[in-house]
Amino acid sequence: MLTASVLALILLVAFLSGWRADQAETAALQNAAQRVQQEWAAQPPKNPHMAAHYGILVYRPRAPLQAIEPGVLPYQGAVTFLEAHKRNAPMLSPASVRAAESRYGGTRFSPMLQIAGGFLALVLGFLIGSREARRGMSALLKGTGVRGGPMVAAKAVTTAALVLAAAAPSLIVATFRIEGGDAMARYAMLAGASLLHMFVLAAIGVAAGQLLGGARFGLTAVAVCWGLSVLIIPRIADVAAEQLVPLTQAQLTRTIKDDFAKGPDGHGDSAANAAFERRILQEYGVETVEELPVNFDALLMQADEEYRGGVYDRRLAEAEALRERQDAIRRVSWAFGPTPAMLDLSVRIAGADADTQRRFDESAEGFRRDLVGRLNRHMAENSKSGDWEWTPEDGYYASFNAFRPPAPTLAEDWPDLVPAGFGLLVWLLIAGSALVVAGRQFEKRGFSA
Repeated sequence: MLTASVLALILLVAFLSGWRADQAETAALQNAAQRVQQEWAAQPPKNPHMAAHYGILVYRPRAPLQAIEPGVLPYQGAVTFLEAHKRNAPMLSPASVRAAESRYGGTRFSPMLQIAGGFLALVLGFLIGSREARRGMSALLKGTGVRGGPMVAAKAVTTAALVLAAAAPSLIVATFRIEGGDAMARYAMLAGASLLHMFVLAAIGVAAGQLLGGARFGLTAVAVCWGLSVLIIPRIADVAAEQLVPLTQAQLTRTIKDDFAKGPDGHGDSAANAAFERRILQEYGVETVEELPVNFDALLMQADEEYRGGVYDRRLAEAEALRERQDAIRRVSWAFGPTPAMLDLSVRIAGADADTQRRFDESAEGFRRDLVGRLNRHMAENSKSGDWEWTPEDGYYASFNAFRPPAPTLAEDWPDLVPAGFGLLVWLLIAGSALVVAGRQFEKRGFSA
């Protein structure tokens, strides 16, 4: 009970700390986004392509349950600089620019609950399950008519109730801090999955205690197995995934640069430029660029943008396929314990996984292409080739809408929850089977005694 009380206090502090940090980070990003949009709208008259190079910053939105489960987001860039000709990667991760609290996702509520609460459930389950064996009272208990199956089930429920009592204060407080709608549905699912995870570990602990309780090494063996399944094997899986399916940013950048050299160049010379010029002259029925009724420079820059956009789409899709293969290798760690699967499920329910970061990146890129394309077309339709001094009418830049980040729903994220959720259910079956075996073993030992 003392241990459960300490865990309750730790979880409550972890939630309040994470909630305050999330509120501060969210306010800072929202204020920065508003200021950047105001600066874009108020910029002095300049050539549209100069404005495209001037660029704009966009900021990643908060995940629905970011205060509870930050996932990978503290280690991913939260700001993207949008400019002409280039798709920049998100930069300035919270872990790189903030205090130590944001550097360790384990200090947030959900990771703390799954790891510390899971370990508590396992150890308490073992101690409760092995109580009679450690005291040499198994035969006496059997003589009173106690059946093995109901006994181990009651012990598992009792252990889970203790851990639930430890988690209840923070779970209740979080209920009043979570925003409504989709976030509340996600929170309900996360709370339910977390409690199921606690019960699975409690049941495994009780079964292990019943089977190994008389051995001196029993608790040590259980603790070592937990450490391997939660800390060591997932890290080995990470290293294996990176070695078996290598993917580096430097390699990706070189490949993209080589592809760029084969297409139009808005600020240089290339074979593709000459082919594009011939096509435009033929399309408008003129002999020279000077005779065009549109600004050829703007058309060439837009052709550059569209070609590069295709290159980015193709190469980044290939990189994403490699990342998914890496994730498949990492899932091997789920076979060694329920906690790795639960940690993955927690991140995905909270909307703080790598797919969330990818959607932000793709949304920012879509906004960039629309922005630069609009600037290039306006320049093409309203100025002449070579006129780099032309500027649009006053107030033109204020007509651009602000960036609206994606807001995926739980219904859209549902398919991504299935693998980890299925893995947790498999461990529930394993835990139930372990309790059945432990109950039968109790009756055999009692009878022989």
